[in-house]
Formats: sequence, C-alpha cells, structure tokens
Amino acid sequence: MIANNSWKSIKTVLLDMDGTLLDLNFDNYFWQEYLPVHWGSLNNMDAVTAKMQLKAWYAKEAGTLSWYCLDFWTERLNFNVLELKADVEHLIKYRPHAETFLQRLNDSDYDVVMVTNAHEDLIKMKVEKTSIDIFFDQIISAHAIGHAKEEQSFWEKLHTKIPFNRDETLLIDDNLTVLRAAREFGIKNLFTIAKPDSQNPEQETAEFDVIHSFQDLDF
Repeated sequence: MIANNSWKSIKTVLLDMDGTLLDLNFDNYFWQEYLPVHWGSLNNMDAVTAKMQLKAWYAKEAGTLSWYCLDFWTERLNFNVLELKADVEHLIKYRPHAETFLQRLNDSDYDVVMVTNAHEDLIKMKVEKTSIDIFFDQIISAHAIGHAKEEQSFWEKLHTKIPFNRDETLLIDDNLTVLRAAREFGIKNLFTIAKPDSQNPEQETAEFDVIHSFQDLDF
C-alpha cells in the first residue's frame, strides 16, 4: 500500500510495461513454452531438449539488452521471432485494474513516462492490442537508450533525456534487479508488483514496497 502522503511529493511517474501494467503471462508463455516447441521442431529436437538449450542461452543473456532484443533472437534462432509472437498475441492484456490506474494518472498533473526493456517492435504490437500509448507523455525503450534498465548507464542516459528530480520520482517495476539499479541511481520512491504473471504465484518482494492491486493506490 502506498500511503496517500507519499504521492504529495511525486512529480514524475516512471512505469514499466510487462509484468507491471501488462500480464507477464504473454511473455513467459512465449519464451518458456511456445517458442521452444516451435524452435525444437525446426531443429529436430523434442520440446524438453529445446527448453534446456534455450534456458542456457537465456541465462547467459539475462539482464542484458540482448535478452530483450528481438533482432538478437531472430538471428540466433534463425527465424522471425516477432512473427511467431503474433501467434499468441491474444494473451496480451492489462493486469487487473491497470487500465483504470493509468486513466487516473492520465487525468492527474504527473509526468507519466513508460520506461521498458521491450524492443520497439514489440511495443508496437502491444500498443496495437491495448492502446496503452494514450496514457503516456513519453514511451522510452531501453533499445533507444542503448542499455538495459538493469544497468546504471540506462538511468544515467535516461536522466539526460528526461531530467527528473530523483526525490520526486516514482518507479513501479516488477523486476527486482531493475529496482535495485534505480535505487543505486538514487530514485527515492520504488514499488514492485506482487503478481506480474497471472498464471504464476506471487513473487518474493520483501526488499521493496509492493503493490498487490492498483485499486490500493490512493492519490
């Protein structure tokens, strides 16, 4: 729960997309289930073997810009990953009450900026599915910055691109590594999401204040 008085000092709201505003089930299902079956079939591998190989590759790239780059994986796997994602785009949806929360923010005086690791082409797909772009003053992809949000360089360059007072900025993100990087950069107000993926249990969030429901936010 974010106390009412905590919002009084906030001027800039930075919001992640996947797992924060949109259900992470789309991304998790694609990378962990749907893609391994497809890639395995192309390479004469059963799904279990394909998952093991991909899991090792994912681990190697985790937290880097490559992990989030559709071009990287298209080249690595030798087929168009974005086109395959379109097969399961019906799973792209808002997390509970996120759209209403965004509308309330949009009606406020806050500067509302999306900061996401998602590739620009994937942002476009999700915008077409949800119209999420209408709620933001700016949408900034880590690919435009040149660094993943897990890196200090992202926050340094973001601060140059959109100057903000670190004490008057709120970041909401489901990725704890990203929140740690933002904390190291000096962003004062940090909140995470209890259940980024509707099909998975709540994550361990003791390190940061947690949002169980956007209905809890009173500002």
